[in-house]
Amino acid sequence: MNPRPLITLGLLGILLHSVGCAGLSGFARRTGPAYEAEVQSWQQVIQEKGGNGMWLVNRGYRLGDDIVATATDSAFPHAAILDHENEVVIEALWPGNVETPLGEFLALSHRVALVQPEGWTPEAGDAALAKARSQLGKKYDFGGIIGLPSSNRWYCSELAAWSWNRPADRLGPWHVIHPSRLLKMGKVVFDSGSRDGVPDAPNAAALTLPAESAPAPAPPCYIPPATDCER
Repeated sequence: MNPRPLITLGLLGILLHSVGCAGLSGFARRTGPAYEAEVQSWQQVIQEKGGNGMWLVNRGYRLGDDIVATATDSAFPHAAILDHENEVVIEALWPGNVETPLGEFLALSHRVALVQPEGWTPEAGDAALAKARSQLGKKYDFGGIIGLPSSNRWYCSELAAWSWNRPADRLGPWHVIHPSRLLKMGKVVFDSGSRDGVPDAPNAAALTLPAESAPAPAPPCYIPPATDCER
């Protein structure tokens, strides 16, 4: 039996206890016609402003999102790579690296930000997407999220950063690449804000994160210092 997931879950449990969490605090998924229209408007904005290889950083409704968001006090606990032409994303989930329809990814999102990586061009985006696609089917890097990375496994933001030739697979918890770091490794083209049932204008100007909603810093045992590899 592979002990890495058990070790990781044990350390996550210690981390949750150390930051004073009484339990996992998630969001109830908001559904109904108004919310469906809102999500469709997000997809329209991404179709208009997005490009191959860009990052989608989100706060979703999956258990993994709840665990990372609670443990690190972050508004953005997950990341994926956008395949703009095919309207899918490449993401590293606990079962492994998979391709997910964009509409499904957004339907599972409470909030999503579209990030244009620094140095993005259509050609560079195509190359980054091809790198991410080459890792489909690889397993999740449970050790990586605590600073014990595997060169043949990926956690979500590690895959996103690696696809753009950012440093990855470095030992030490201070080298972990938190999804929220990606917001500072490029330009935030669109931020949906929390799901509230109000569609976002598809032709709105590029948005920036409000100061009061910027991701809070995580405990130093999980997120590296701000000067390191700066998501």
